Amino acid sequence: MAQGELIRRLAAIVVADIAGYSRLMEGDEAGTLARLQQLREEIIDPKMAEYRGRIVKTMGDGMLVEFASVTDALKSCVEMQEALRDRNVNIPADSRIEFRVGVNLGEIIIEGADIYGTGVNVAARLETLAEPGGIRISGSVHDQIRTILSLDYEDMGEQTVKNILAPVRSYAVRSAVPVSDSEPIPTPALAPQAAKSEKPAIAVLPFENLSGDPEQEYFADGVTEDLITTLSQIGQLSVVSRNSAFTFKNRAISAHDAGGELNARYVVTGSLRKSGNRIRVTVQLTDTETEEHLWSNRYDRGLEDVFAVQDEITLTIATALQVELTEGEQAKLRYTTTGNVAAWTLFIRGLSLFRTVSADTYRHARECFEQALAEDPDSAQIRAMLACVHAIEGRFHWTPDRDESLRMAKELADQALAIDEGNADGWAALGYWHMSYLRLDDSVAAYARAVDSAPDHADLRALYALALTFAERPDDAVREARHAIELNPLDPGWYRGVLGHAYRYAGRLDDALAILTEYNRHGAGFGLVDMVLTCADMGEMEVACKHARALLVERPDFTVANWEKTQNCADPKRLAMDRQSLIDAGLP
Repeated sequence: MAQGELIRRLAAIVVADIAGYSRLMEGDEAGTLARLQQLREEIIDPKMAEYRGRIVKTMGDGMLVEFASVTDALKSCVEMQEALRDRNVNIPADSRIEFRVGVNLGEIIIEGADIYGTGVNVAARLETLAEPGGIRISGSVHDQIRTILSLDYEDMGEQTVKNILAPVRSYAVRSAVPVSDSEPIPTPALAPQAAKSEKPAIAVLPFENLSGDPEQEYFADGVTEDLITTLSQIGQLSVVSRNSAFTFKNRAISAHDAGGELNARYVVTGSLRKSGNRIRVTVQLTDTETEEHLWSNRYDRGLEDVFAVQDEITLTIATALQVELTEGEQAKLRYTTTGNVAAWTLFIRGLSLFRTVSADTYRHARECFEQALAEDPDSAQIRAMLACVHAIEGRFHWTPDRDESLRMAKELADQALAIDEGNADGWAALGYWHMSYLRLDDSVAAYARAVDSAPDHADLRALYALALTFAERPDDAVREARHAIELNPLDPGWYRGVLGHAYRYAGRLDDALAILTEYNRHGAGFGLVDMVLTCADMGEMEVACKHARALLVERPDFTVANWEKTQNCADPKRLAMDRQSLIDAGLP
C-alpha cells in the first residue's frame, strides 16, 4: 500500500446517544452518570461484545460501534433496547435513560483505532431521526436483513439530512416479532402462515426422476438443490429452504396446495430423465394463487450442458417474475460447487448420502466426495463437505482412528476457507472439529461465522444452537433453535431435539419435555434420552424409567458409554450427573 493511501472497508456502523441527556444531567448529574455506568457494564457493553461489535469510542452520552455483520449489528441493538426498556419499567418517564440508535451499512475509513467517512455520518444522522428507545436503519441495512430478522419495519421514506448530499431512505424498527418462548412450536399441520414477504416467495419442489433407475434419484435431487441455491442468491426473491421443499418429495400434491403449505406465491416443478450422456429436463413455473402456468419448457441436452440448463432456467424464472438482476447477482448465479460435470455428478451423489445420518451412508458419502475432489481439486465446496463428513465421523467415533478423521476435517476445512473465506460449510466443519475437542467457545465462534455466511441456512442455525447449548449458553441456544424452526417450519425433526436439549440446559424442564415428546412422536426413539434426563431432573424417576424402557425397544444397541462419547458439554459435573441419571433409569 502506498504511503498515505486511505484504508477503506465495508462495515455495519451503530451510532447511539441518550435522548434528553442534558436534562437528565441537569436534574441529577451524579445519579445519571452512575446509572449510565451501570447500564454500560450490565447491558450495553456485554450486548455489543456478544455480537462481536467493536466499541470504537464513547462520547459522554453516546457511542460509535463497528460490526463486521449487519445482522449482528441489528440484533445487538434490538436486544439492547429491549433490555433497557425492561430496566425502565418502574422508573418515572422523565428519569429514564433511553437511547436513540442509528444503524447503517456503508464504507468506512480507518485511521488508527478510529473510523470515519460517509458510512459513519449516515449512521449518525439516522440516530437523530430515531425516537427515544427506538432504532432507525438505512435502506442498505433493510435490504440485507428484511427477510433474515423477523422484525417490524416501517418505511419512513427518503429524508434530507445534514451534510449528506443524497436523500437517505430510512426504516423505523418498531418491534421484534419472534414466536414467544413460552408458546409451544406448532406442528407442521397446524403451523400458521408466515407474514407475506415483500419479495416474491418461490418454492422449488423436488424434480421427478423419470429415468426408470432409482440410482438416478440423486441426479434429479442435485438439479433441484442447485436451482434452490442459485435462486437464493437473487436478492429480490424469497426462496423456500431446501429442507422444507424436500418434504414434498414423492408426494402427489398440486402447486396450489404446496404453495399454501409453504407460503409461496410461485412454485417450480419439473422432471428429469438421464440416459447415458443425454438429459431431458422439463420444468414449469406456476402462480399458486391463480394456478396459471406462467412458463414451461423442455430441454434436451448433452450432460455437459447441465449447468447451462440450470442457469437458463434461473434467468427465465427471474424474467418471468419481473426481477431485475444486478451484475453481481448475474455473476453469482451458477452454484459454485464446481464447473466440472464429472465432479458435480459425484458431489450430488455424496450429498444425497450425506442427508441420511449413519456410519454406513457417511462412509459412502466420503468416498463420493473424495472422487469428486480428485476430479476438481480447486473446489472449496467439495473440500468443505468432505471436511464435514470427516468431522462428523470423528465426533461420533465412526472410524477406527477418530483423531485422524478429525485431523483430516481440520485440514480440509482450512483449505476450503483459504479458497473461499465465506464458505459456510467450511466454518461448520471447523465448528464440529472444535466441539469434538471441547473447544466450545471456538466452536460457537465458528458456527457464528457459518451462520453469518449463510443466514437463511436452517441446518446451520440448529447446529449453532447445539454448540451454544454445550457451551452453557442455553438462552442463546433456544433463540437460535427457534430461529431455525421459523426458517424451516417443515423441519426434519432433529431441530426440536436441539431445542429440547437447550430448554433442559436452561432449566425450562416443562418446555423441554413438551418439545421432546413431540420430537419422539415424529421420530420414534429420538428424543427419548433427553426425556429420561428431563424427567430425572424433575425428580420423576418412575416416568424416567418408563422412557428408558421405550428407548431400549426403539434402540436396543443403546449404551450409556456410547452416548457419553457424543456429549461435548463444557461442564464435567453436568455430564457426570446425566450419566448417573441414565444408569439409575435402568439403561446399560
